[in-house]
Amino acid sequence: MSGDIALDFGSAVTRVADARGVMLLEEPTVAAVDSDAQRLLAFGTRAIGLGMATAGRVSLVRPVRHGQLVDIALAEDVLVEVVRAAGVSRLAHPRVLACVHAGATRIQQRALDRALRRAGARQVRFIEQPVACAVGSGLPIEEPSGSMVVDVGAGTTDIAVLALGALVTSASLPIGGDDFDEAVRLLLARRYDVVVDASTASEVRKHIGSVRSTPELTRVEVRGRERSSGLPDSVVISAAELHDSFEDLIQPVLDAAVKCIATAPPDLANDLLSSGLHLSGGGSLLDGLSQRLAGATGLPVHAAVDPGRSSVLGAARCLEMYNALGPALSAAPRR
Repeated sequence: MSGDIALDFGSAVTRVADARGVMLLEEPTVAAVDSDAQRLLAFGTRAIGLGMATAGRVSLVRPVRHGQLVDIALAEDVLVEVVRAAGVSRLAHPRVLACVHAGATRIQQRALDRALRRAGARQVRFIEQPVACAVGSGLPIEEPSGSMVVDVGAGTTDIAVLALGALVTSASLPIGGDDFDEAVRLLLARRYDVVVDASTASEVRKHIGSVRSTPELTRVEVRGRERSSGLPDSVVISAAELHDSFEDLIQPVLDAAVKCIATAPPDLANDLLSSGLHLSGGGSLLDGLSQRLAGATGLPVHAAVDPGRSSVLGAARCLEMYNALGPALSAAPRR
């Protein structure tokens, strides 16, 4: 039905697509809030620009952290803007299929359901992130053979073995790209007394961040300000330094992937030897992650063509597959 939308309200990026897989919206999950009146002023790229232009009077807030709504009232306001910006009239009362993490609680689902209904949705259903990513990657999850997905987002990593359109074993970890960025910031502050913003840390992670067993000898100059004096400063850091900081974050992901395989039924685990592990999510682009997962699990690892959009495009495809994917879709519990 025209007007139906798929939504991925992510920790870093919010994406909306229609049933044809056309991207209607792709914006940073950032809200500009009036510091005095505590009301929403703007969302996404416009919010970031407003915050930079009016420092002090406007606060930049991320309403989603580690896959959870941390400010439900603000999230409701933001989702109203998201639906409007996606070009969907509230009067159309769209049917919304929203991605949720494998570990999402009933409270979290009810909060998202309420927010989307306030935004004008007539019906809200949920699809777990690994299922959406699997569909978006073209995996035959409705078949009895096993498939495996590791989805590394900005705030959460979802891992699952799937069969017959549903999760068989799964894990959801509050670890993602944001945590690797924070590790960069902490390293610079503690070792070099240099403070950088989140965007600078993210660029450093993308340029030299690596979890390879043997990191490369790449270096990069980082500009920030000296924490003690507040004056501009720059330092040169290496990939090897970041590697040590990243190890504490990557090991739980590897352990969870191994556990998902070990607790899956033997026949499905054997299927994975040929179907492999499918890696998606924006955080999956971290250098060396594919190799570390392959080494830990013994499975071939396949990277998604468009990892950041895998979940929303998979959910969009499911808008036309409600009956076939019945076990994978759910409504928010009312109590």
